[in-house]
Amino acid sequence: MDNAQIRFVFDAKKIASETKKGLLQIEVRLTGSNRRKTISTGIHLYKNQFSDKNGFTCKNHPNATAITGQAASIFRKIEAFVLSDKCKSIEDTLNWNKSPEQTYSVIKFIFETLRKDNQQKETYKHHLAFIRKLEKFGKIKVFSDITYQNVIDFDFFLKQNGVVAGASLNKKHTLFKYYIKKAINLELLSKNPYDNFKMPSPKGKKPVFLVQNEIEMILNYFPKIEKIQHTKDLFVFQIFTGMAYVDLMSFSKNDVSEMNGMKIIRSNRHKTDESFISLFLPEAEEIAEKYNYELPKLSNQKYNDYLKVLGAGAEIKKNLTSHVARHTFATYLLNKNIPIESVSRALGHSTIKMTEHYAKMLGQKVVNDMKKLL
Repeated sequence: MDNAQIRFVFDAKKIASETKKGLLQIEVRLTGSNRRKTISTGIHLYKNQFSDKNGFTCKNHPNATAITGQAASIFRKIEAFVLSDKCKSIEDTLNWNKSPEQTYSVIKFIFETLRKDNQQKETYKHHLAFIRKLEKFGKIKVFSDITYQNVIDFDFFLKQNGVVAGASLNKKHTLFKYYIKKAINLELLSKNPYDNFKMPSPKGKKPVFLVQNEIEMILNYFPKIEKIQHTKDLFVFQIFTGMAYVDLMSFSKNDVSEMNGMKIIRSNRHKTDESFISLFLPEAEEIAEKYNYELPKLSNQKYNDYLKVLGAGAEIKKNLTSHVARHTFATYLLNKNIPIESVSRALGHSTIKMTEHYAKMLGQKVVNDMKKLL
């Protein structure tokens, strides 16, 4: 804020005398305006101890030099803050000695981040639902409110307000962790309370994935309707890249590069901002080239609706969703003896624990491995 004037003000209440002390303050006023804010220095002086020499000089006091220096130090700090980009309004001047954790609105930050992330419509709704829950909770307003105890209280609040299913509860906490990580990267927060908080288990239905013959059934099915053909291509692309729906919709040629003479896909997941890297398998590359790296765009709802039609046409008994393709990619890699750490990185998981549940589903791998005993 570069349109401000700063000065010392002594005894604004006109109470100072030879026996009664007045307060030394610093006034910040907008140039050409009566809008102003006064900030206390915490220094109280008798009337004969104040001089306006050099703005303020203490006199007739055994510690006059120290008091003058103390006031000058506070003045310089306030001046530096007011003239910085951190001070955007006259109201902000009162926060000159406060950290962003004490002043920055959590809800405002989440809205700003959500707008910049440009989430898909369906994902956007989930984020808005989370924001409403956080607003209703009411205990987390600025970043200094994000404490371990308040996360525990938020968890209890969610359970008391209808979020009782493990998957739904886990989803709310996962979203909060996502925004907290963003804030830490921007130095708005120093600690992550989720480092010590045990996340609720996302108990629910086991992930559905396709086995090899089912993948071939999809590949060998040729829809006559263009939208269903587009859906098939997107689904196959997911199967051989492991991309989540939102990352699929933002895929571009910029995500493809070379490493050691091999084409790879390298990017960051929109949902968690975790990086992922994987070989650009021929099946996926063929589809990308078919559309000149501009994959068809479908809303999440339409995509999942068309997947049901695709599944019926290919005579797949399982309920196809965009998640099924991602699960299929994970189990495909594990079946090929790719180490779980590499699978986790290819999927963009933040921890290996998120990948481990795929390994539990690999009945086919167990059977193949046990053939060695025969």
